[in-house]
Amino acid sequence: MQPIYVYLIDDDQDLLDYLETAMTTDERQVIAFSSARSFLSQVENVNPTGCVVLDVNMPEMDGLELQAKLNEMKFALPIIFLTAHAEVPMAVKAMQAGAVDFIQKPVQPEELINCISRVINTPQTKLPSAEETDFIKKTVAELTPREREVMTLIVKGASNKEAAQSLDISPRTVEIYRATVMRKMDSANLPDLVRKAIAIGM
Repeated sequence: MQPIYVYLIDDDQDLLDYLETAMTTDERQVIAFSSARSFLSQVENVNPTGCVVLDVNMPEMDGLELQAKLNEMKFALPIIFLTAHAEVPMAVKAMQAGAVDFIQKPVQPEELINCISRVINTPQTKLPSAEETDFIKKTVAELTPREREVMTLIVKGASNKEAAQSLDISPRTVEIYRATVMRKMDSANLPDLVRKAIAIGM
């Protein structure tokens, strides 16, 4: 059985060492790079079976800049972004540019492994069908005006506190609306909600 190759790119050497050690198995080979440029220098040697795990915020060339260069090169492997909470708006932009998922730091190996498995087993170019898009639009239309306001803010990366300030309500109230939106939209996590919002141009 051919192993899955995970190309891990992050300027945090301690995190690289930790994830490389924790995730490498006979079935999964983790190859670490401490900068976007070091990965680009080896991109021609990338194995077509696998994915890229890419930090958003890096010096010299950040994750979005690397993604743009890879897109220009018609790079085929799916990209998962690692992001701090404050960088969620950047992760949303990354998904709009073709990234398949993002995970918020601090990341645990098990969470990343599960995400990689999900991505590897899903075609990178998978787009919502017309029926799925219609269902998403119908579900959003059935949200209350306040629920739609909360959804719009959180898919743009606003925290509960920031959304509360914008809407002049309490963070606890935003938290309740947020949970309701996630349930109605049948989204288990923020990346899935973002995907659905992007699918309908929200």
